[in-house]
Amino acid sequence: MHVDIEGATRMARLATEFDWSWAVDDLEPFCAAAGWEIVELGKNGASLRTNLRVDRPEARMSGRLRTMDYISAFATDLADDSTPMTQVRPLLDGGFADLIAALSPLLGTPSRFEPGPQATVRWDLPKVVVELSMTPSAIHQSLKSRAYQAWMDEPEPEYGDED
Repeated sequence: MHVDIEGATRMARLATEFDWSWAVDDLEPFCAAAGWEIVELGKNGASLRTNLRVDRPEARMSGRLRTMDYISAFATDLADDSTPMTQVRPLLDGGFADLIAALSPLLGTPSRFEPGPQATVRWDLPKVVVELSMTPSAIHQSLKSRAYQAWMDEPEPEYGDED
């Protein structure tokens, strides 16, 4: 399983240097700077082709009302479903650790780290939140708007008994 550490680092560096407004109008200039291609743009997001050196150089932008919430890309190859988890898991764990080690000098100390089978680590920066998240078959790198991340961080409302 290939981990594109150089590509993930380049993506994070571009994201920290980009002048985000988080309007959909940011997508084209960010993709141009990154060397990515917009494959399809719809009202709720876009499909992107990245230049990350992974077997699925794909990304997804999700948004609403002409606002971007996040861009998420594969930072690793996607594990084949037929490969046993006992082989995939050590590769994902090692790749995750390598990505954190490569991104931390650029982004600083992570703001949040949640270990486990679906580990996440994130850096809350002034204009962007950079996050790595692990699934059972790949590692994704996301660039999120701070407003979207704040909304996601809000606790779920507690509903009392309505007697």
